[in-house]
Amino acid sequence: MTPQKLTSPPLPGTAPGAELSLLEDGARYALLQRLTPVLQHQIMGNFQSMDMITVMMDRRLQSASPDLDSMRQDCALLDSVSETAIKSVINLLTWVRPKPGSTQRFDAGVEECAQLLLNEFKIKGFVIVNEVSQVPAEFSSRALRSVVSAALFCLCDLSTAPATLTLRAHAYADHIDLSVDLVSTEQEQARNVFSNGYRLLNWRDLELLAAAESVGLAHSDSGARLTFRLDSENQALPATLVAPG
Repeated sequence: MTPQKLTSPPLPGTAPGAELSLLEDGARYALLQRLTPVLQHQIMGNFQSMDMITVMMDRRLQSASPDLDSMRQDCALLDSVSETAIKSVINLLTWVRPKPGSTQRFDAGVEECAQLLLNEFKIKGFVIVNEVSQVPAEFSSRALRSVVSAALFCLCDLSTAPATLTLRAHAYADHIDLSVDLVSTEQEQARNVFSNGYRLLNWRDLELLAAAESVGLAHSDSGARLTFRLDSENQALPATLVAPG
């Protein structure tokens, strides 16, 4: 796979830098429209357990002699679950508005993207397999979230048949390569594409997002390779994780 160059005819009366910024904004908006239903589902799921606890508490209160000890336990459980739910919602909202300078471990960021899209892709007949192991290097949360999730959406949208998407990481002295390999599980066929009424993502969107986050990109019909450069603080990876060459 070889990196693809960004090519686009200039917009009339628009400086090249401004044009690229507009195109990048368009790609981010397209990605956000695809992520919004997934984030909404996750947020609602966080409060489902709270609803179940309140129903259980209501039933206990209907008793002629409510068990106060059980009610106290239920209250404590509800407090714990609600606190966890609020923290989760706050974290999910940072997908919409990232915190400036926020970072996370490479492996954690990839796992977060894979888990977020797992059920959404399953509905479409796609399986996400994350084989990324421990990679203790910090990267921009926005870079990991936007580029990795866009790569998964892009490969899914461009595929002509259900497939397995496998994520693998290879660490080097100055960078980490994340490969997303697509292997069709069925013969090529016409399939229903669920995009929640919004446009599908394409390679151009991924190219723009990767360039904006200084992430190298190479792609083909069978997958994509994302290259994340390590800064000086992150170049001390354990020798066991660094691939030769």
